[in-house]
Amino acid sequence: MDIKIFKGLEGVLVCETSISFIDGIAGRLSYRGIPVEVLADNSCFEETAFLLWNNSLPNQAELQELKNELLKHRKLPQEVLKVLFNLPKDLHYMDVLKTILSLFGALDWRNSKDLYETAIKITSIIPTIIAYYFRYSNDLKIIPPDNSLSHTENFYYMCFGNLNDKFIKALESCFVLHMEQGLNASTFSSMVVGSTLSDMYSCIVSALGALKGPLHGGANERVLCMLEEIGSLENVEKYVEESFRIKRKIMGFGHRIYKTYDPRAIYIKNLLEEIITDKEREEYKYFQMAKKLEEILVNNPVKKLYPNIDLYSGIFYSYLGFPKKMFTALFALPRVVGWTAHVIEYTKDNKLFRPSGKYVGPVHRNYVSIEER
Repeated sequence: MDIKIFKGLEGVLVCETSISFIDGIAGRLSYRGIPVEVLADNSCFEETAFLLWNNSLPNQAELQELKNELLKHRKLPQEVLKVLFNLPKDLHYMDVLKTILSLFGALDWRNSKDLYETAIKITSIIPTIIAYYFRYSNDLKIIPPDNSLSHTENFYYMCFGNLNDKFIKALESCFVLHMEQGLNASTFSSMVVGSTLSDMYSCIVSALGALKGPLHGGANERVLCMLEEIGSLENVEKYVEESFRIKRKIMGFGHRIYKTYDPRAIYIKNLLEEIITDKEREEYKYFQMAKKLEEILVNNPVKKLYPNIDLYSGIFYSYLGFPKKMFTALFALPRVVGWTAHVIEYTKDNKLFRPSGKYVGPVHRNYVSIEER
């Protein structure tokens, strides 16, 4: 019997989920039934997190309780800080996150039995890890968490030491857009580990490893590298033609699910139109180049390609002042909510993941001793 192989598990259903829905043909994404654009316009980080974790929008008391829980866990213990502040200063932020979160989980093993509580704890400490390493690696004075500030406000403040309401509102919308996206590689990685009934820290460390890859979360860094390589608006068309000729992937375009515009890309593009006011900044030039790429590729009669969220998110983060090596970690900061939501949902009716592979090797081989090889 001929067995069909679905490479990358494309089109294979592995579970039922009520967390998010993607209509790739129409270009729609919703969290628990609410369009992601509506949430990005109206909701905050904490409220959207509650929705994904609990399948409903919170009332005032529930929202305040979640905010209090997130506030409570922002600080890192001295054992963790000692390691963090002795790391080399040129590491990739994803490697820092994996290392520090793994250490934190090892120290917290007695208190990590409840998946929901641990999800809140991990969501709370990831911004602290990123902000502390940013300040430390740039030889800047460390800014501790400020419990008078919201999740997104506090992260921005810990990085830059000030509050820019316009940037923070845009960043919060961007975080909401990145919070969940179905069973992508990193989410599935967390679910596979979760299906073994391992701890939540292990689930999220595995997700971080998957997200780091350039075909997943690392793509936003490579978009900026691509725009730097193109150099100017005048070179965009030539770059596209050469890419088609040598079969080079154009970063920020195409998506496994979306066959039209990624709604998140549209949203961040509009955000950039609003916040990029300084035309002397490099990001303004990159934004014009990205829009030119979009114009060429969407209207290409042979190979029509639509932008995904990575085309504009790196430009957005860079304009706000975040370094390129931090971009993927900024993706992880909100996506941890989606990862943990899926682990919690899947393990309620758990079955250990154990796919099969079609064996194509020899059926029988004789062992030959090393003297005769």
